[in-house]
Amino acid sequence: MNDHPVHRDDIAALRKEDDLKAYMRSLLRPTQKTGTPPKRKPKRTWGAIPIPADHKPGQWPPGTSPPGPAPERHLPPETWQQAVNDYRAEAQAAEQEPTP
Repeated sequence: MNDHPVHRDDIAALRKEDDLKAYMRSLLRPTQKTGTPPKRKPKRTWGAIPIPADHKPGQWPPGTSPPGPAPERHLPPETWQQAVNDYRAEAQAAEQEPTP
C-alpha cells in the first residue's frame, strides 16, 4: 500500500467509520468484470502439420517406411561367454608382462 499522506488520512477516517475492511477489499478487487470470463487464446498444438487429402489412418506417409522390429537387447549366452573369456585372457596377459 502506498504510504502517501492522503492514503493515511483515508485509512484513519475509515477506521473511525469502521469501514476499513470494505476499503481493503475494494483494493483487492480484480480489474476485469467478474460477470464475464476472460477470453482464452487458442492453444497452439505442437507439431501440427496439414494432413494430405489422400491419407488413410494407419498408413505411413509416402516416401517413408515404417520402423523395423525392435533391436535385440539380450545377447545369446555364447556371446557373453566369449566376452568373459577375452577379458580373462587380457587380464592374465597383463599380469604376466614384466614391469619395466
